[in-house]
Amino acid sequence: MDDNRDILTLDSRTVASNPGRVRVMPFVLIKYIYKPIYLLIALLFSLAFALDVSWLWGGFAFIILLLVNIFYWRRQKEHFKYGDSNGAIVISEKPKMIAVTTNLSKGFGGKFPVIKILPYKGKGKLNDRIGTVALYENSEEKPHWNDFFPVPVDYVNNNKEELNTVLESYSEESWDVLESRIKQLKQPYREGLFKIFDETSSW
Repeated sequence: MDDNRDILTLDSRTVASNPGRVRVMPFVLIKYIYKPIYLLIALLFSLAFALDVSWLWGGFAFIILLLVNIFYWRRQKEHFKYGDSNGAIVISEKPKMIAVTTNLSKGFGGKFPVIKILPYKGKGKLNDRIGTVALYENSEEKPHWNDFFPVPVDYVNNNKEELNTVLESYSEESWDVLESRIKQLKQPYREGLFKIFDETSSW
C-alpha cells in the first residue's frame, strides 16, 4: 500500500479501497480541464503587474498565485494517486455521458449505493469501459458521504499500458454491479447523483 504520510491536500485519515495510483501528465490534463490555464494566466499577469506597476502589490499577488498554482498541481497528483478508483461505462453519445457507481457508506450504518452520471469529453465510445478516480464530500451529521466526484483517468494520462492497469484493478463483479445499476436508471439519462436500491453486491 502507498505511504500516505506525504499527503498534503487530502484527508489522510481515510484510505481508498482501490487507490488510483494514476500518474498525472500535465499536458494531457490541460486538454480536458481548463482551470490550470486560467491559474497560469493569472500568475503571469501578476508578474507583469509587479514588473511594470508595483513591486509591492504585484509581488504579493504573484506569491499568492504561485502558491495557488503549486497547491493545484499537488492536489491533482494526490487526487489521482490516492483517490478512490472505480470503473465507468459510457452510457450515451449524444450527449456523451458516463455512469460510475460506488458505496457512499463510511463503513457503518449500512450500505448507501449510488450511481453518478456526468458528462464525458474523452475518446471512449458507447458501452466502453473507462477508469475514474474520485474524491468524496464528507458530512459530519450523516453515516455516509454526501457525494463523490469521479474524474476519468484519460483526462490526465494517455499511456495505454497505465490506463489498462487501472482497468485491470476492477473485478468483473464490480462491472456486473455497475451494469445492473445502470439498468435501474430512467432514460433519457440526465446528469446527477442517484440513490440505488439493490442487493447486488457486498463490495
